[in-house]
Amino acid sequence: MPLDEVETIDPLELVEEGAPAPLGMRLLPPSTGWVELHPRYRERFASLRLLTAEAFLDLPGEIVSGHPDRHVAKVQLPGWNTACFLKRQHSVGVRECFRQWRAGFGWSSRSVREARILRELEKECFDGPQWLAHGEDGQGQAFVLVEEIPEAVELRRLLSDSGLSHDERSRLAEGLGRTIAELHAAGFATPDLSAKHVFVNADIHEATLIDWQSSRRAAPGFSPLPLAALHASLADQLAGRRERLRFLWAYRRTLRRVIPLPRFSEMARDIDCAAQQLLSRRSIRDQRQSPVTGPEQRLVWLAGEAVCAIPEIAANWPKPAIAAPFYNGPNSPDGSPITVSLPDGRRAELLRGRSFQPFAALLGRGRRTPGANFGRLLFHLERYAIPAPRLYAFGQRILGTMRADWFVLHESEAGQPLAKWLTYTADVQERREAIEQANAILDQLHDAGCRLTGRAAPFRISEEGRVMVGDLRAVRLVKSVSAKDRSADRQVFLRSMPGLTVAERRLMEGGV
Repeated sequence: MPLDEVETIDPLELVEEGAPAPLGMRLLPPSTGWVELHPRYRERFASLRLLTAEAFLDLPGEIVSGHPDRHVAKVQLPGWNTACFLKRQHSVGVRECFRQWRAGFGWSSRSVREARILRELEKECFDGPQWLAHGEDGQGQAFVLVEEIPEAVELRRLLSDSGLSHDERSRLAEGLGRTIAELHAAGFATPDLSAKHVFVNADIHEATLIDWQSSRRAAPGFSPLPLAALHASLADQLAGRRERLRFLWAYRRTLRRVIPLPRFSEMARDIDCAAQQLLSRRSIRDQRQSPVTGPEQRLVWLAGEAVCAIPEIAANWPKPAIAAPFYNGPNSPDGSPITVSLPDGRRAELLRGRSFQPFAALLGRGRRTPGANFGRLLFHLERYAIPAPRLYAFGQRILGTMRADWFVLHESEAGQPLAKWLTYTADVQERREAIEQANAILDQLHDAGCRLTGRAAPFRISEEGRVMVGDLRAVRLVKSVSAKDRSADRQVFLRSMPGLTVAERRLMEGGV
């Protein structure tokens, strides 16, 4: 059965009631949506009873990437030698479908768009993630399942390997340039060309691009923006100037066989200028960070968006997963966190609430509640090595068009608010050290794209004299932080510390 031929059937025409639907075909019951299976894997899915969109959407897995409207989870299918990645869209609304229709992919989800691009890549014999299945459940959710690229590592991780010789790094740069140029020459373009979306075979150093949900196929052409995003998302210590120029040389030499191109010096200048502008984006700056030095950041998906927990907490989570006090439990009178005891005996802080987002589902906007925002913030602080409570779990449960319950569970806060501690501490040296720590943390927050919200007591201090972010509600993620924002946050912090002396205020205002 050719990959570009997918039959459509009416389930009422099945031979007998309740019989399994023919494999490799699109299923269209109005109440259950549809699913399309790759013809090469349809019998294997049948043996696993994976024949409906709901069955795929319910696959358990470990979250590797999160967005307001979708998650990517790593799943292990029985009998599969390699892992798979389930890209699950939580809400497909009118705006989402209109965007795909305007791009030429019909009234559908971005999962359909990505699957179609992957099929075209496969048809043109280009390397790409192997698509296995995709579909929609008829209730506003969609998915695409792809296979893990065998023997491949992320580009940033490979370049951080000090064992690569100069010749190997040069060949890698040239090979990557040729690969991207061949894709562009065939009309495959993606705005998501960044370092984290490039995977390289560790043995033969052949590159493969992932994440095609925003791509489209058009006439061959050249734009500096995609290449600039790749350059900007690679930290300077991972790729030197010579390697970047070698990449561009191979790219230009391959693409100019198809279309006319500017001079090499002009292309390099345009790409450098665009890369400098892209550095203002937090998503680009995050990719330039070194890997987390502490425990690996992992999340297990227990009940869709309702519960996402780190593995050690997920192992002892209540069953069913949607349970009190995380849902349907009492709130604290003033909206502050409440202390709870976990099954393994440790104590934790629970913050929960309800949010209202009128018509978010209808418009196809991401339903990111405060619970998801707090979970994202804690992971972000950990990535930047900023002292803060450790995330245990978070979740959000959509209750209708406008309402959603949410919670965030994190490590119990130690010590006391810094402002209170300074009020009752007279030791000059201890006070100075604490203020210098707070000053350094504020600089770290700004460098990581975070700002203070203006709440009192953003920092706490432990009995050992260690200052850390205390109240999650006092910090927020922003797209960029200007010099004016930094100065304003210092004034916010000073107003929350009424007990500072004149000398200490000058120390705080001057920075570390």
